Amino acid sequence: MGKVYYEVLRDTIEKARKGGYLTTEAQLIFWGRISEAYGRGDLTLEELERLEALLEIDRGRYLRDLDVAMTGEPEEDEEYA
Repeated sequence: MGKVYYEVLRDTIEKARKGGYLTTEAQLIFWGRISEAYGRGDLTLEELERLEALLEIDRGRYLRDLDVAMTGEPEEDEEYA
């Protein structure tokens, strides 16, 4: 199922980009959906990373921003560096 799910997400992202609908908000919504799919086991890590690249998502940046929003300061972790 993973490969089919990946292809559907990839095609939807590409259509949104071509149609001019891939706003920052849409990117974040798609990122949430692909992260959920990865968490459920519907996508492999490689597929997740390829979709993030297609969305031009900087995972480290968003995780830092989330830390700041939740705690007021970035978490000190080498993963974000």
